[in-house]
Amino acid sequence: MQTPELLLDDAEADSGPPRWRELLLHRSVLVPVLVALLLLLGLAAGLASLREQTLNAERRTLGALVAALADQADSALAASQTAMQATAEELAAGAWETDDEVAQPLLRARAAALPWVRQMLLAGTDGHVLQAADDDTDMPPLSGADYFRAALGAPAGEAGLGTPERWPGQPHPWVPLSMPWYGPEGRQSGVIVLAADPSLLVGGFTRTSPAPDARLQLVRNDGRLWLAEPAGAGPTVWPEGWPPPDERPAWSLELDSAHDGDAVRHWIVVGHAMRRAPMNMVLARDRDAVLRDWRSQAWLVAGFGVLALFITAALSLRHAREQRWREQSQRHLQRQQERAARAFLAAREGLWEWVPERQRHSLSPRMRELAGFGPSDDVSADSPLGWHDRVAADEHARLAEAVQAHLQQATPDFSVVLRIAPPGQAPRHVRVRGRAMAHAGEGPPPLAGTAYDVTDEVAMAEQTRRLDEQLQRARRLEALGTLAGGVAHDFNNVLAAIQGYGERAQDQAGPDSPLRPHLDRILDAARRGKTLVERITASGQPGAGQRRRFEPRELLEEAWALATQDLPDTVQATLDAGSDIPPIEGDPVAWFEACLNLLRNAVQALPGGGRLHAVLAQETVTQARVLWHGRLTPGRWLRLSVNDDGPGIAPEHVPHLLEPFFTTRAGHGGTGLGMTVVHNTVRDAGGALDLRTAPGEGTRFDLYLPCPAGDAAGPRAVLAAADAPGQGEVVLVVDDEPALVALLEETLAELGYEPRGFTDPLQALAAFEAEPALFTGIVSDQRMPGLTGLALVARCKALAPGLASVIVTAHGGADFEQGVADTGVDAVLRKPLSLNELGEALARVFAQRRR
Repeated sequence: MQTPELLLDDAEADSGPPRWRELLLHRSVLVPVLVALLLLLGLAAGLASLREQTLNAERRTLGALVAALADQADSALAASQTAMQATAEELAAGAWETDDEVAQPLLRARAAALPWVRQMLLAGTDGHVLQAADDDTDMPPLSGADYFRAALGAPAGEAGLGTPERWPGQPHPWVPLSMPWYGPEGRQSGVIVLAADPSLLVGGFTRTSPAPDARLQLVRNDGRLWLAEPAGAGPTVWPEGWPPPDERPAWSLELDSAHDGDAVRHWIVVGHAMRRAPMNMVLARDRDAVLRDWRSQAWLVAGFGVLALFITAALSLRHAREQRWREQSQRHLQRQQERAARAFLAAREGLWEWVPERQRHSLSPRMRELAGFGPSDDVSADSPLGWHDRVAADEHARLAEAVQAHLQQATPDFSVVLRIAPPGQAPRHVRVRGRAMAHAGEGPPPLAGTAYDVTDEVAMAEQTRRLDEQLQRARRLEALGTLAGGVAHDFNNVLAAIQGYGERAQDQAGPDSPLRPHLDRILDAARRGKTLVERITASGQPGAGQRRRFEPRELLEEAWALATQDLPDTVQATLDAGSDIPPIEGDPVAWFEACLNLLRNAVQALPGGGRLHAVLAQETVTQARVLWHGRLTPGRWLRLSVNDDGPGIAPEHVPHLLEPFFTTRAGHGGTGLGMTVVHNTVRDAGGALDLRTAPGEGTRFDLYLPCPAGDAAGPRAVLAAADAPGQGEVVLVVDDEPALVALLEETLAELGYEPRGFTDPLQALAAFEAEPALFTGIVSDQRMPGLTGLALVARCKALAPGLASVIVTAHGGADFEQGVADTGVDAVLRKPLSLNELGEALARVFAQRRR
């Protein structure tokens, strides 16, 4: 039984011969005609392009020729001006006079050296000719000539170019050049006039004219015609705003309606500005003459195209009549082909079918591509997607669980992502979906489904997970840093008092005092406490270290020597530090401590022996990457890799590695600050940190720091306090710790300053506002109740902009560095404060103020 669709096809097949109107609208006629029309349009476009290419080629030819002519004219003018200038200089130097015997032979020799020169003469300021190279040539009146008037009062050596004029008895106009000449006393004595043949400017045109219709003109910068070759020929109407030579030395335009006699002609005009004269060398050609050959080709091609279109239409009509009879029987086949094409497009997902009864596993071409099978490779049929050499064992387990849940009617279908690793190809993630098909037999039912590549989606999800982990880690570190900074602030005040009074006691105790050893130990303990507090506060205070240029390779080698000096023979340690490591900008102490901590952690992971390998090298990143902590942007990076084959890091410890005081070596000397130092180094330098570890597989840390784009500035010189002692400057001292205020007052007084101490910043502000002119500087703590140090300095500087300012702090808080820059603080010192550092800072600041 036929379907209605097939019956309709049969009806159409029996409808009789087609009518002419139907044939005209049939695609077998329309398509060839349209193709022929498109070819005609293509030919038309090609002809239009050929026309434009012809015009462009002519413009380039004319441009090259006019540039050469302009250069030739400039060279001739330069030679003429050189001869005139040599004459003027000799007259100015008094080498000869106009009435000397050598005057006329010298003028005649210089005129003869220039082929285009017809006359060279010396005229007085009244226009009277004093000497001439050729006495037989009649002279025109000089006093009224434009070139003569222009030379009167002109600077020495400045040449002028006059309008071409006819000299008495000469058949053609001559081009006059003029230059003033001055006597030995420095007053203008007259004008040097050089009359040249027009070949001076247009001599090369007659030899290099590209065509009989070519016209050469010299046009002034204001658009007026100066000279034409041939005379009176070529375009004479110049539009307003034509290109001035000072903006575009080379230019071109078209004059579509330039009048040449009674006829209207179209010109291609190309110009080039002259360097030695305020005018343009213009070369023009009749556009119709340039396109004459193109028009002949265009008529020939057009006739051929129209004939081809007519023949195509006739043959298409004949072919359509025969084809229409076959179309009815081919429609059904065409529909089937369209369905097959749509199915092939859908197969980009990959189609698979598993029939256990027949031991058959069918895969579409796309599915074979996803699984890494060739067109003729055999596929195992023992289980659904059971490619043991391509899917890991745990992936098989997840697939089996999903299929089992589906077969037990727990899910309408199953969907699972498998990691497929074809031999010799990169692993990919593939989402497999399927469902069971009905069957009447025993055993597992057939399964069928689709699959598509989700590698990019999995990579994006992994990157999102890493970024989320970094965000959570950053929040924890920020919270811990804030807490550590708050605790360290009060502890720093205690350390500052201990260190400050200890230094003063040490200075007062003599070298042989029995108290000296005890004071030395007190100060050593204070310095160790300062170092410990700096490590703690650095976790919450970016950029606390001193940035300068240093050699990372040298510091790494020092850290390597310290970390591996007591290694047992069972540990094989190798260091590979490349010789092409560039200097970088940053904190060298932080870099050294980061290297030392990574190396010591790796050494401590090998108590029973093993291998330790460290590599320092440059790496060029072409695409952005998200690492364990931070991300890499495209550019050059310095990479330090520390790799050990120890027991690895437990997964539950990885999220806490960068937190202060977290350690897995409690009771074995671990402080929990080693990885915090590494984190601070990466954070302050804008770097990144990558971690690869697994239990029993060792650990590898990759520390990345950006390489500088150029040379960095060297360290600044430090001015000692003794080099510039105080000169009685009144300094406002503010700190909420009374002991520190008293200590600072005593120290500043000994250094030659007059301190005024306050423990309340509001009271200090009131005292400053009462007498702002009294104070020359301010030394203030940053974190104080009621008012911060930066806020106090800002309000004081609003009253006294020239106030010198020093901020003393251990933990400035968020945006502290930006606040220092905005407020204009001169120096920032870290607590606990060394009195020598304070003296040096004040000496440097006040020395700059005095200068």
